[in-house]
Amino acid sequence: MANQPKKLLSVAEAEAIVRKSGAGRKIEAVPLLEALGRVIAEDVVAPEPSPRFTNSAMDGFAVRWEDVQYAEAARPAVLTIIGESQAGAPFDGIIETGKAARINTGGMLPEGADTVVPIEDVEIQSNSVRILAAKKREQNVRFGGEEFEKGESVLKKASVMGPAHLGLLSSLGISSINVYIRPRVALVVTGAELISFPDPVKPWQIRDSNRVMLSALVMQAGGFVVFSERVGDDLEETCKVLQSAVEKAEIIVFSGGVSVGPHDLVKPAAQKLGFKTLFWGVSQRPGRPLFFARREDALLFGLPGNPVSAIMCFLYYVQPTIRHQFGLAETRRSVTGKMAESVRNPIRRSQFFRVFVDGAGGDVPLVYPLARQASHMLTSVTDANGFIFLDIDARLSEGDEVEVNLFPWVEL
Repeated sequence: MANQPKKLLSVAEAEAIVRKSGAGRKIEAVPLLEALGRVIAEDVVAPEPSPRFTNSAMDGFAVRWEDVQYAEAARPAVLTIIGESQAGAPFDGIIETGKAARINTGGMLPEGADTVVPIEDVEIQSNSVRILAAKKREQNVRFGGEEFEKGESVLKKASVMGPAHLGLLSSLGISSINVYIRPRVALVVTGAELISFPDPVKPWQIRDSNRVMLSALVMQAGGFVVFSERVGDDLEETCKVLQSAVEKAEIIVFSGGVSVGPHDLVKPAAQKLGFKTLFWGVSQRPGRPLFFARREDALLFGLPGNPVSAIMCFLYYVQPTIRHQFGLAETRRSVTGKMAESVRNPIRRSQFFRVFVDGAGGDVPLVYPLARQASHMLTSVTDANGFIFLDIDARLSEGDEVEVNLFPWVEL
């Protein structure tokens, strides 16, 4: 048939084309609290040292080591109390021989003092303090710059911002940070038979599950959905929706309409709007009619309409693209396990074979192939926690080691 894909690419060839075609990363400055979970686009250099000044690690007394080095309970060193250094209210005098100052945790160490004796090692008598023990010079002192000096790198480019990272930046007076922009994604599902999932369904209709599922996958990968539509089997309407998607997003994901039937209109619409087809058809199951095209910086993924095909194609091709633009590594999470049963690929296409990884009760997880693998059966994904890649003619025997790609929502 003239409408058939001329050549099916291998999975590796399709993956390489998608990776090579990825748009460049963009950067924006955001306030700290908006940076949570974002990926920083630069090394962060400390504008000041930490600690900013030498201070006490304990409540006690700031003293000179030469005054207390021989102190013990039987022969305490008796010092005159001349002031106090509180956190936020330093003592502005000098600790001279025979003198001491109260000091709180975090209080600035007064000039002349080099040691802090904790409160449990002293006895206070009116205006004097008896030092009962002092273990070593500079005990309980946090020195300015001991964590890092001004000009040191404190966060590396590509770090994912967590609460501790935000705390570190705020402690340095940094109020905003440059991060990679979250990719904008447009989702379009096709098919006259689809209805919104909460609406009443007629016998010949199908609830639209793909839009909810793909929206969640986009968010989980680090992108955000800026456009979401459903379109029937009409070329003019498909072109109109695609044009709207291009105006709003860098990554456009269609679900359905990419096969070879008369109502599969995504490829014709893309060609009409000036998209260059990079491939159409991959030698894989599920997801054989996968379509990929580009127009300037806009990437268009045409996923099959069957929900399992859509989710597997998204995980293998779209998710790495979003993660790359978000600033994350494109690699998939994986675990090595041993096959609990033998499995083989009997078809002339590569397979994304869903499996269940059981990590309980052993050093090496056992990998169980799922019996149900049909592309319309979402339970083949919900009952699994990952998938293995089976190339053409691949055979795995019971006990063979295998790498399992974990689904992104799975924690083993």
